[in-house]
Amino acid sequence: MKAFKFTVIVILVIGAVLMIVPVFLSSSVTVSRQKCMKAAPETVFRQVNKLKNWNNWSPFRTDSTLVITYKGQKQGVGAHFAWKGQKMGKGSLSIAESKAYSFIKTKLDFGTQGMSYGIWQFTQKGDSTCVDWSVHITNLKYPFGRWLGLMIKGGMKPFLDKGLSQLKTFSEQQKPPLKIEEKELTIQPVILINDSTTINGIGNLLTKNFGILSKFTQLQHIAVAGHPFAIYYNWNPQGYTKIGAGFPVSHKVKTKGPIEYFELPAGKTLLAKHFGSYNTSNTHNQINDYMKEHHYNLRGFMWEVYVTNPFDEPDTSKWETDIYYPVK
Repeated sequence: MKAFKFTVIVILVIGAVLMIVPVFLSSSVTVSRQKCMKAAPETVFRQVNKLKNWNNWSPFRTDSTLVITYKGQKQGVGAHFAWKGQKMGKGSLSIAESKAYSFIKTKLDFGTQGMSYGIWQFTQKGDSTCVDWSVHITNLKYPFGRWLGLMIKGGMKPFLDKGLSQLKTFSEQQKPPLKIEEKELTIQPVILINDSTTINGIGNLLTKNFGILSKFTQLQHIAVAGHPFAIYYNWNPQGYTKIGAGFPVSHKVKTKGPIEYFELPAGKTLLAKHFGSYNTSNTHNQINDYMKEHHYNLRGFMWEVYVTNPFDEPDTSKWETDIYYPVK
């Protein structure tokens, strides 16, 4: 009988502890870890802001049964992925706020286990970027949710440390980001020939039309005021792309035949200098990332200026192509 009474007392004491202690525990938990890495803020920021890049460093990708589906935007506000796995269970993550190279807020939904959000802060210090990653879990229910919060606080730290370490390793292996300059342009008079071709025919089209323009300027004694350029009105890998091959001039001139007088637009423009062969796709991709990060939209069309004459410089790594994107 004494043993029975003792057991009952122990159970009552344990029950009291389980019910009383959570009264003094917080209904929210914050776990925060920091790490500095020798990489530009743009490089590190894009690893978090593009959700598919989480595959490069995420500490939670330890479940071989994990299935991930992406929805919404590829990056920034509105980007979303959901996961399902035997170890990780079900859940989803979306980007709620994004400020280029300095701040990201994510929302995490763990289904029946509750909601939380993550805060990422990126601070440049010299040639390094210091990253502060915080996870905030709110509305922990009394009593067992608060006990769970107490355990999560200790258990989350190793995951965040691992993620930041992997983010550091990956980011430090990346090339420096492309330098993109924001410029205010004035109207530029030009002469050009509008034409269209498949992607494989771009080189021949530009060579032909630049040749026609060169003969025209010589015969008409028109001074060329800069480097040849190409306007890309669209980009169609499966069909035809409309391209305007042009020369800048100092003033309005009379034209004839396929040659037209035109004016490149004034206004805010993004400029990126590409060095290398005429395969500029990676540079265009980085400009498009920059536009999305700063909430810009293309205003009309973009153009490439071919600064280096390939007949004068045989080393393709030294070829310079200046790429302009008018934005609004």
